[in-house]
Amino acid sequence: MEYNSRLLLIVPVFVIMAWQFCNISFGSKTLLGYKRLNIGDSDTKYEWRNAYSKDIDPLLGLHMIIVALRSGVAIPRALNVVGAVLPGGHGLWMCEVSRALISGDSWHEAWSPPHVRKNIQAVSKSTSRNKKLEKIDSSSVLATWLMTSLRESWCNGSSPVPVLLALSKHYEITMENVARQETSRLSVRLLLPVGLCFLPAFICIGIIPTVASLMR
Repeated sequence: MEYNSRLLLIVPVFVIMAWQFCNISFGSKTLLGYKRLNIGDSDTKYEWRNAYSKDIDPLLGLHMIIVALRSGVAIPRALNVVGAVLPGGHGLWMCEVSRALISGDSWHEAWSPPHVRKNIQAVSKSTSRNKKLEKIDSSSVLATWLMTSLRESWCNGSSPVPVLLALSKHYEITMENVARQETSRLSVRLLLPVGLCFLPAFICIGIIPTVASLMR
């Protein structure tokens, strides 16, 4: 009994030390992210309203274009209206494309510099190789989507809404797959330290006292 009581006093200390050793990297990253969230940008929660937001979700711009086109407006008008309301000046290039189309420029000319200054070719190469889009400006992603999806409608007069809806659905499915992968990685990172802590505790509390009692 005295041996078991001493062992029970040592096990919690050992478990805490093992947990701190296994979780030091994860904890430091979490603390650093928490500090950045509170100190770096206090308006992150309302970033979609913030006029100084660094980036926007391309899916938001795509849905706004779909709503505008469903209301019956033309493509140049939809681009101009949506580009004017996007925060932080991220939609000014859409207004430039709208003006170029109204002035008589071709579809390719309207979506080329200086109207669209984003690197559309880099986005197309990245998406074709299944790379992450986080390192690319979301305006470039949205510009690529609109340039390829609205071309058929502008040139032949077909409805652009079904194509945009299919593109939106495909993007949502892709993001769901990415979220599942990240969730799996996070679960492994959380369960591994917990398992490393509970296994020694089980051995020390359950197996060692049993073996010691049988050896007497």
